[in-house]
Amino acid sequence: MADSLKAHEQVQPDQWEIIEGHYFKCHILISPYNRRITVYNFSLALDEGASAMVQTLSEKAAAQGFDKVWLKTGLKWAHSFLGAGVKLEAAIPGYFAGEKPALLFSGFLSEQRKIPSNSKNLDQIKKLVLARKDGGGQRPLPAGITLRWGQTGHCGALANLYSRVFATYPFPIFDSGYLKRTMRHNVCYITAWHGRELVAAAAAEMNPAEKNAEVTDFATAPGWRGHGLAGCLLNQLESRLLSDGIRCLYTIARSSSTGMNRVFANAGYEYCGVLIKNCNISGSFEDMNVWAKIIDG
Repeated sequence: MADSLKAHEQVQPDQWEIIEGHYFKCHILISPYNRRITVYNFSLALDEGASAMVQTLSEKAAAQGFDKVWLKTGLKWAHSFLGAGVKLEAAIPGYFAGEKPALLFSGFLSEQRKIPSNSKNLDQIKKLVLARKDGGGQRPLPAGITLRWGQTGHCGALANLYSRVFATYPFPIFDSGYLKRTMRHNVCYITAWHGRELVAAAAAEMNPAEKNAEVTDFATAPGWRGHGLAGCLLNQLESRLLSDGIRCLYTIARSSSTGMNRVFANAGYEYCGVLIKNCNISGSFEDMNVWAKIIDG
């Protein structure tokens, strides 16, 4: 199976589905674009439900030519999923209400999908952590740059920026209509403007019930890279999320992007693991580093 997708290759859109079986029920996202099934939430009646769920989803994935299944769970079901044959790839401290961790498990259905896209990732992470500035390295906002919270009227410019920065992306952020829908469902965007030109953006997908948020969708126009805009955007997102009662922040960053990983290391985030070939981004399937931080008022 090819390990990359062309930017303009046509694939079926993602679809939500509810699957039920013996001792389990789960809400999943089926993603042909990422060749994976993601479990967004689930319930198990017994420990045996984990094995039944993994087997059912693996069969469903294989039938569609997918080669990865992944999910988050609390400590309660950790041994059940380990016994079901999936691999623990990362853990997010404080994911549940800022107190209990989430464990990220993955099942691989092909040997190719198991092979890291960035074999030097751990060496790079060690260097970044050793050199981290612990939040003291944020650069000042460049002259002439204005930060604004994203509005629906910005979605066309946002979609254009994302399409310029990424050849492919795991979600349809090149579609302004999709961005508008996310704004109505607990996603906030912070944008950086130079006059009327949108030069950088980032987002936070909030889970108010569990007091966590994923900071994501960072993009900087090519001519504005190296000016510290990502760090400025992250700082603004953190301030807003703290005021909204969010306690756990996490991100899933491309392992190939040393700059973005440095931003999170310098902002005091802890490295929590790597998701091997987790999604189709910028033209290929890439490893994604998990970083997390607990914030308190």
